[in-house]
Amino acid sequence: MLGERLDAIRREASAEGVTVVVDLHGKPVDLAFDRTALTMRPDDLAALVRGLVAQAAADALAEGIAVLTETVPAHLFGATSEERPPPPAVRRASW
Repeated sequence: MLGERLDAIRREASAEGVTVVVDLHGKPVDLAFDRTALTMRPDDLAALVRGLVAQAAADALAEGIAVLTETVPAHLFGATSEERPPPPAVRRASW
């Protein structure tokens, strides 16, 4: 169920006649251009697409984190090394 919810995450970003849809991993799964976008210089269009992919990827990642925080205990999720509890002590066998 958790995996299905994460797999279903898609986020969209649009500007200047370009629409990009990415999955949770930031991989583009759809890309659409209207006539406005087709009049742009290639390097400008490429920069716009990269920026939209980055924006949509950040949104998808934020949603993925939100889904995970519903399942994973807060003290285990996203804790920095200073916030993590120490590992359990290892008992050494005395032979």
